[in-house]
Amino acid sequence: MWTNGRIWLVWGAVLVVGCAQQPEQPLGMLAPGVTPDGLEARVGEFAPAVIGFDTAVLAPWQKQVVAKLIEASDVLHGVYEVQVSPRNPQWRAQLDSARGTGKEAAAAYFAIMVGPWDRLEHDQPFLDVGPKPAGAGFYPEGMTPADFDAWLAAHPEDRPAFTSPFTVIRRQGDDLVAVPYSQAYPAELERAAELLREAASVSQNASLSRFLRSRAEAFLSDDYYRSDMDWMDIQGSAVEPTIGPYEVYEDGLLGYKASFESFITVADSAASADLDVLKSHLRSLEEHLPIADRYKNLDRGFESPMKVVDVAYTAGEARSGVATIAFNLPNDERVRAAKGSKKVMLRNVSQAKFNGILVPIAERVLATDIVERIQFQPWFTNVLMHEMAHGLGPGFIMVDGQRTTVNEALRDLYSAIEEAKADVTGLHNLTVLADEGVYDDLFVRQAFAGHLADLLRAVRFGASEAHGRAALLQLDWHVDKGVLQYDTASGKFDANIQAMILANRQLATELLTLEAEGDYARAGALLERYGTVPPELRDAIGQLDGVPVDIRPEYPAHAHVDAWGGGAPE
Repeated sequence: MWTNGRIWLVWGAVLVVGCAQQPEQPLGMLAPGVTPDGLEARVGEFAPAVIGFDTAVLAPWQKQVVAKLIEASDVLHGVYEVQVSPRNPQWRAQLDSARGTGKEAAAAYFAIMVGPWDRLEHDQPFLDVGPKPAGAGFYPEGMTPADFDAWLAAHPEDRPAFTSPFTVIRRQGDDLVAVPYSQAYPAELERAAELLREAASVSQNASLSRFLRSRAEAFLSDDYYRSDMDWMDIQGSAVEPTIGPYEVYEDGLLGYKASFESFITVADSAASADLDVLKSHLRSLEEHLPIADRYKNLDRGFESPMKVVDVAYTAGEARSGVATIAFNLPNDERVRAAKGSKKVMLRNVSQAKFNGILVPIAERVLATDIVERIQFQPWFTNVLMHEMAHGLGPGFIMVDGQRTTVNEALRDLYSAIEEAKADVTGLHNLTVLADEGVYDDLFVRQAFAGHLADLLRAVRFGASEAHGRAALLQLDWHVDKGVLQYDTASGKFDANIQAMILANRQLATELLTLEAEGDYARAGALLERYGTVPPELRDAIGQLDGVPVDIRPEYPAHAHVDAWGGGAPE
């Protein structure tokens, strides 16, 4: 269902005391070629969606904890804004004081994108600020991967600090230095740590308090291992916070640096318990990965908590561009080796996207027999399979006789390859679970049909975004293998689901193998070959006018911070 979030009124003339004023000029900050009307249309591609939950499930102390965590999230959102670009606060202030038509749309889109670059349009600027540096705010402007490698070749002792997810690289004269996050953003991280400690003192759940205190300590020490372990061990808490530096998507230069983000969520213990049956199959799924046995990671932890949650609030990277529907964390391979990883399913966000975006896309551009197979539960389960697949397959690997991680080996290509690997491996795992009696063949086919619609949803995110690039890779692969056929008369794709299952397995083998071998060149060649938008896909996307690209979340919980934070009743 399409709802326009705002109606922007531009008056051509206003009569003031009987005299007509000149029409207001367009906002002067707009990038060349960007118009106020065009920018308003971009804002309109994000449909407002109220992301609420049943507040009655929270006790007064839990509401206090949520309020403190929302406050901390807002602090970290400011850190993320600077990680995107150190000039973001300056540009936002200039935008606030500027005048001209399109100002409100520009401010709204700046907030959606967390900066002046359009994440759906290959990071093209919509304000007149120039191109986005590949390294965002993590590296000196103009630094190249060759510069980075040359410094480490001359100073090998700097490698741990330079490749750490929790440092920024800065110039000091002719030298390069790694600055820990705690020193790069000291006031903000000290304030966030203080709020987490306050939340811990209010919490009546020991495991939640332990995590909040250790994560507060990590903000100041830059050592996140202990708090990641404590996050894995949160038990019996309705409040499920995920807060800190995690994903490396923003680092388009090398793929090393983690961005701050926050998901403050409320867990559904009954729905989460329904997923417990899958934990016992994780080792079997690793054993059945479609790669050589020598690449399988059977010594890793398979503890893997699975949570179904409703989102109360997000911040940082979690609130930039496209809204997340699920995640699998932590990314520290040491924690995964010891405990596995936690899969968190964002139910209220997922339902909003399924109803408002995925189903309308399917109805526009997929054949009727495919559309009829698309159901929420198989699609939602496949999202879980994607997150589970992030925690399976290669982790620590050997490249040229050196022990490293897939992330370090694939560098800037890692995010797109890993997202595609999680997609195709998750679908493959569904077929394994069907063989083991967990799901039936109908459910699996429904999941594949839903995934096809999801690829068409994700490809609209743009080829510069990891999920969009991963979706394009898969769509091109299936077109190349003859799985997808486009009917120019109807303007719709049809698919042979059985052929799609087989082609998906082949792609899973390819992606898992190149990850296991840390083959950067092979990854680049694959993304190059399957990285174009074929005419039939361009035609299909062209039929989606009026269907939102994504949602624009609105969080009612934020309005309760003052009341909840003081322990007052709602």
